[in-house]
Amino acid sequence: MPTPFSHLAVAQRLLVDLAIPDPLRALLDRQRPAFLLGSVAADARVGNGMPRSTTHFYQYVQTMNEMPPWRIMLQANPSLWQPNDEAHEAFLAGYVAHLAMDEMWSRQMVGPYFLGGTWGDQQQRFVMLHVILIVLDERDERRLEPWQAEALRRAAPHQWLPFLPDINLIGWRDLIYGQIAPGGVSRTLEIFGARASKTPEELRALLDSPAEMNDALWQYVPPDYLAAVEVGMYAHCVSQLVAYLTRQTVWP
Repeated sequence: MPTPFSHLAVAQRLLVDLAIPDPLRALLDRQRPAFLLGSVAADARVGNGMPRSTTHFYQYVQTMNEMPPWRIMLQANPSLWQPNDEAHEAFLAGYVAHLAMDEMWSRQMVGPYFLGGTWGDQQQRFVMLHVILIVLDERDERRLEPWQAEALRRAAPHQWLPFLPDINLIGWRDLIYGQIAPGGVSRTLEIFGARASKTPEELRALLDSPAEMNDALWQYVPPDYLAAVEVGMYAHCVSQLVAYLTRQTVWP
């Protein structure tokens, strides 16, 4: 659910996180293009008609399995425990981190505050879910380092996922690259506005009004709680990425 910019910002942070053992970080660093693509790949279903369950291994409208979604993915596709080469392994590590991040966002934010929330009506909560993601998206886009665009562009998938064709991954890669490349322009307001039945101008006006943001969102979803959720999301990303790379096949 977090946007590609947010996932890329987390991937950037993971590459230098000393909590990840040195040999594992070295692998990810050697294979930056594949790792970045893996970090955003799960959302390559967008615009292709694939259900969320195909790439994320759960649906928002269903109660989530206690088992983390990435383990459900590997349970259904056990060959992914044995990647073809280093690039494939780094890609899958990024994919695991993406699913771990989305998992915690779903469990701690979307479920209790938006799907199960009692504030506003369903439409207001739907729009505000997109608004809170835009807030994070715009912050995280500013955090992306210049090397990311060219690294992402060089990612070359080769039958890395049995459930998501290379052509989808390449199309998604190119869509994101076009936004973060030099001279690129974010399309987040355009894309999210279409989903939320708002124009980019309407979203911009709301985002730029502290009073309206407080009335429509922050009084119901406190910024301090959002910050705590982000801390938990990142910690979960680290633990699950390491679990995959060290082949922790037994859970928990």
